[in-house]
Amino acid sequence: MTIYDAIGDAYDLVYPDTIERVPFIKNLLNRLGKDSVLELGIGTGLFAIPLHEAGFNIEGLEISQVMIDVVGQKAPGLKVHKGDMRDYTISRRYDAILALSSVLVFVANEQEIKRCLQRCYEHLESKGILLLELPNHSVEISHSNNSQEIHHNEDQSTIVVIQSAVEGQDWNETWHIFRHNEEGLSHKEVVCQEFLYSPVVLAAQLQETGFDVIETYGDLLGNPFDESTAWRRVIICEKRD
Repeated sequence: MTIYDAIGDAYDLVYPDTIERVPFIKNLLNRLGKDSVLELGIGTGLFAIPLHEAGFNIEGLEISQVMIDVVGQKAPGLKVHKGDMRDYTISRRYDAILALSSVLVFVANEQEIKRCLQRCYEHLESKGILLLELPNHSVEISHSNNSQEIHHNEDQSTIVVIQSAVEGQDWNETWHIFRHNEEGLSHKEVVCQEFLYSPVVLAAQLQETGFDVIETYGDLLGNPFDESTAWRRVIICEKRD
């Protein structure tokens, strides 16, 4: 069982505005002429399902069986491979690979990031695109260290409280999931860790792996990137043959 199994059924409550970010990805793929797509850490399909419905030939990679099951219920025709983004092998290549929602930094260190990038390179077609959506930790931490946010469904039978704080080399989000049903009350605590990556090291790793950065944005709405103000760092890379 992974930590993502524990939050799978509450995940959609926390990210209700994901659909607003899909058009940017759709337009980017169309503009660059990319059709076959793999999304790493597909989760519950918040990005992949609308892209699938828009006609893209998209598949997912996911380590959590709970998340895979949720996608299967929501979009039975969307193929999801079970695997770890650090060492997966799929017997095909894609026009584009998406690593969204900070998934690239859900690892322990820079060496594991490099392994992920290498697997992406091997699974991309010539001139394939790698889209990375990452936190800009310096800004996010300055605004939300030691903070908490609350999410709930309409009848408040499920309430999620997320507390965020820096701990060592990680940016930790501690999920407290409270449920109320016919069996009574329950509480589950899950810690999701993001590695505090170095943008300078990441840029070097991309070059070493064989990627050229061709576009950079401050979010998945297409806003420009500003190191001092942007909460997100969106990097569009092209595979160098």
